[in-house]
Amino acid sequence: MTFSFYFNKFSFKKSIATLIFSVAVFAVVLSSFTGVAGAGEHDDHGEAHTEEAAKGPHGGRLLSKDNFAVEVSIYETGVEPELRLYFYQDQQPIPAADVKTKLQASVTLNRLGEAAETINFTPELDYLLGDQIIREPHSFEVEVDVSYQGKSYDWHYDSFEGRTVLSERSVAKAAIELEQAGAGQIRTQLHLFGVVAAIPEQQYQVGAAYSGIVQNIAVKVGDQVKKGQILAQLQNPATLKNYSIIAPAAGEVTATFVNVGSKVSEQSIVEISDLSSVYVEMSAFPGDTEQLKIGDAFAVKDLHGHQSAQSSINYIAPQMTGGHIARARGVIANNDGHWRPGMHVKTDVTVATVDAPMVIKKSALQQWNDKTVIFIRVGDTFEIRMPELGRADDTQVEVLSGVPVGAIYATSNSFILKADVMKSGASHDH
Repeated sequence: MTFSFYFNKFSFKKSIATLIFSVAVFAVVLSSFTGVAGAGEHDDHGEAHTEEAAKGPHGGRLLSKDNFAVEVSIYETGVEPELRLYFYQDQQPIPAADVKTKLQASVTLNRLGEAAETINFTPELDYLLGDQIIREPHSFEVEVDVSYQGKSYDWHYDSFEGRTVLSERSVAKAAIELEQAGAGQIRTQLHLFGVVAAIPEQQYQVGAAYSGIVQNIAVKVGDQVKKGQILAQLQNPATLKNYSIIAPAAGEVTATFVNVGSKVSEQSIVEISDLSSVYVEMSAFPGDTEQLKIGDAFAVKDLHGHQSAQSSINYIAPQMTGGHIARARGVIANNDGHWRPGMHVKTDVTVATVDAPMVIKKSALQQWNDKTVIFIRVGDTFEIRMPELGRADDTQVEVLSGVPVGAIYATSNSFILKADVMKSGASHDH
């Protein structure tokens, strides 16, 4: 077979657009006879190859049947991405008048895990203009239907971007964790440092009812005592009779102030502290105190991250310490004794909570072509989505649009998916 009839049509009087179109059509026809692997074909090693799509004069994908062709172009220079269809017959652009009166077309975009989008068209200049913004990513299966001069034409092709396929085994091996996008809460938090302190009302300075000489100290610092337990014995020097000092409450012996043989009068002998609950005293700067209020919930963590507890603020000091720090306080349970008075801690105080229809974890976010993306999963296929983001807290961010409701997305190690896509050479191409 010869292709001389293509070259016979060329002349120096032809427009540049016609020349480009003819070369594109020639390439398409030539490839059908030269044994180049097409979409879905494999080489001798079983590796898939995808033939480079033919391009039209406007840089869009060129689809041809018989002597008729349509160029599908996504135009996004200075405007939101829009779909434009250019038409050709016998390698010549169809006149604008015919585009307006004789052509009808529709395009259906089938995105991964989403409902199909049908785009209808109206004439503009020498092309048909789609009635929807083509949101990113521009990754979909495309169905094109055209009617012209009593004939119908249809095409189907894949235009994928930011997509990769991983087996369940590969996902597990890469430790890629998945979650379902859904409703949640965005919490505005203050991060304050604090210190654990004993509650003064739960500390007891136990002394003698009247003067005496210490005969015996029955406890030592660190001992746990019960209410009514004997702490010490004293002798009345006037009567030479012994009497006992009794624990007024259960708790821990945190100090002793005298020794055996000491003569006591009004001073304390033993200190008992009930540390089953303790204060968390937080340091708040003026900008923080403006946001704090009684009842705000907070989480407290030790500096090593070994343990945490939850509570709420029950007191905010009316005065500043040192002129620039105010104390905010809450009570936490301490039944196991982990929270020791004097221990420095970190606290996260929630000062505002907002319900959001959809939230995702910040750990899912990746950068792709200077845009923020996440990877959703449908079956074994992962593909980027470009969410419009709203309010955020330390761990989550609100999604305003761009992610299907209920989508399964990668929350950790999604950089592995990004690397896999980049390795495959996927690009933003129209």
